Amino acid sequence: MSRLSVLKATPLSIPLWLLAFVVVMMTLNLNGYLLFDHDEGAFSEATRGMFERGDFITTYLNDRVRFDKPILIYWLQAASIAVFDTDIWAFRLPSALAGILWVLAIFGFTRKVLDQPAAVAAALFASTALGVNMIAHVATADALLNMLLATTLLCMYLYSQSPSRWLLVAVYTLMALGTLTKGPVAVAIPTMVGALFFLTSGYRKEFIQAMFYIPGWILFLLIAAPWYILEYMAQGQDFIDGFFLKHNVNRFNNAMEGHDGGFLFYPMVLPFLLAPFGGLLIRILPSVKTIFTGGDTLNRFLWIWFLVVLILFSLASTKLPHYILYGVTPLIILMARYRSWLQSRILAGIFPLMFFGLLIAFPLIIPIIEARLTNPIEIATAQRAQDFFNYDFVVIAAIAGFIALTLIIWRRFSPWFSLVAIGVLQALLVWFLFVPTYSDTQQQPVWEVAMFAKELDKPIVTQSIDMPSFNVYLDKVTERRSLKPGEIGFAREDRLKKVKHEFDVLFQSGPLLIIQRPSLLNTESKAQPEQQNAN
Repeated sequence: MSRLSVLKATPLSIPLWLLAFVVVMMTLNLNGYLLFDHDEGAFSEATRGMFERGDFITTYLNDRVRFDKPILIYWLQAASIAVFDTDIWAFRLPSALAGILWVLAIFGFTRKVLDQPAAVAAALFASTALGVNMIAHVATADALLNMLLATTLLCMYLYSQSPSRWLLVAVYTLMALGTLTKGPVAVAIPTMVGALFFLTSGYRKEFIQAMFYIPGWILFLLIAAPWYILEYMAQGQDFIDGFFLKHNVNRFNNAMEGHDGGFLFYPMVLPFLLAPFGGLLIRILPSVKTIFTGGDTLNRFLWIWFLVVLILFSLASTKLPHYILYGVTPLIILMARYRSWLQSRILAGIFPLMFFGLLIAFPLIIPIIEARLTNPIEIATAQRAQDFFNYDFVVIAAIAGFIALTLIIWRRFSPWFSLVAIGVLQALLVWFLFVPTYSDTQQQPVWEVAMFAKELDKPIVTQSIDMPSFNVYLDKVTERRSLKPGEIGFAREDRLKKVKHEFDVLFQSGPLLIIQRPSLLNTESKAQPEQQNAN
């Protein structure tokens, strides 16, 4: 069979019901929970602050430059809030749209290289898998990067089977956009995967042509380079040190912000990120042997893609669960291709029942978690959680678990389709119960103090705290420094213990405060009666 015959010449239209399903799954309750600090709060405030400063090249948090990520996600969020205002869902909209495009790319590719039923299954798996669905619901750069990485690599495989100048243009364009989203990783992963696949598959000529495609590199530089040049001109060596060295090189060499883990971290996390499809994931593992048998180029490409991501990020010192999502697209396509391999309903039910069991037990786990915490903010959150995650939560989670069990044992559905139905149930429970409840537990105090500060309509200073969602709700940039006499500030109670007598507490929610430092005149007027009483 020739490489050209692998690709079907069929149209890539998606059934309307499936398109509607994907859109709904990726936008479930998008405005139903508060922004999570620090990631969502930081991205959202950096975007919102662009309008206040009139600077759309450099991002800031409070009065400090933020070098964490390149500019593309901020520009997309800025476009969203320019149209829809600063509602919470508008900050998340670019991620949701990226998630939708990610699933549609998986559908289109799978239909082209396999068939329509496999493509439908792949789209259903992608839109209901917990990790994919969650990353499309948060206002960060990760859904956008995953979509761009996935489409880059899918186009690379299509090029390997049917070399085309337009596919090369697409690859370089997507890599450039990925570089504007998160930096060098958007080039590093496709290059490593492409080199291993092309050279081990006998496509040496195609690989050399692709790597040294001069118009592609020119296009890449035209898209990606201007912002990097402008940012370097604006910030100089601080940009090199902050972005390239700290947030790229240093993340690989050192565990930043305590995000470390062993070499088995990602194999342990992966079944839960692909929940409820952990059993199907285990069942397709034997197909990895096709890497070495040489007959199936699609399987070889998909497994090489996943293994490059797994090994690369397992070797990295900084480990965050969502990093392995860069490698889930090939697993989703493999699961769709071999979905009939899952026949055991026991294997199919293990991971869903574990998931719902954890939700049912969550209120019992909270005191155990609290006992191990040392951060006062986290302790206060755990204490509030015992009120929010109550008996009603347990009952609803138990009912959902019973429904999931019923779907597993109901033989009218094949095991893989039962898992899709459970994925829908899982998403409804996550986005309409668990996440809003957890959000209220963690984020309600910052929203309440921000609403109080907004009603004051006075300048606010951020003192002794880093919760950027406060600025989003306040809709103002706040300086981060100590209060001067007469100023009003946002602060943490535990960080003011030694000097709390120096401030008036205007409002408090949980451990968060709106405080005012008395003016010198007020301090002196209070001191005079005390001196008179002493005399």
